[in-house]
Amino acid sequence: MKDKKKSSLISLLLLLALVAAGLLWLKPNLDQTAALKLTEDERWQTREQLRADLQNLQSAQASLSAASEIEQSTVLAAIPESYEQDKLINLITEIARKNDVNIGSISFSIPFGSNEPVKKGGVSISMTGTEADLLRLLKGLENSVRKLVVKSITVQLGQTGGIDRANFSIAIDTYFQKGI
Repeated sequence: MKDKKKSSLISLLLLLALVAAGLLWLKPNLDQTAALKLTEDERWQTREQLRADLQNLQSAQASLSAASEIEQSTVLAAIPESYEQDKLINLITEIARKNDVNIGSISFSIPFGSNEPVKKGGVSISMTGTEADLLRLLKGLENSVRKLVVKSITVQLGQTGGIDRANFSIAIDTYFQKGI
């Protein structure tokens, strides 16, 4: 009878040891499963967000599809997909050259952290020319392919070698789309 109790006790201890070993072996797997479940949930959320973005883009494309290709390219030229500083410099210098204005300097400012679909960037330009040149330059900026809004102008009038000259600084806002 004593052997039977001993054998039952040993069997119980072995069973407890096996259960403990099984739990120790399963615990890391359970942690991995929980981590994978969390990752899967994040992927589902990302997927749903991407689906919503895709639907917005498709609706925007459908509304643009109604317009002609020329209108689409005009809109894209007016508000390009990125800031495109190089193209902006070329545009401004071309307008200045056509209107006999000498550019002294161009500086840019871009706001960061904005979640708006269309962002606004600033351009400051200092130039030299005549008053008539300034008026023609402003008309050229106004008729530009790209959307340019003159925010402020500072003008200093003077003479150089008997010729009326004006030094002026212009602050311009330009727009670009949020990168996709």
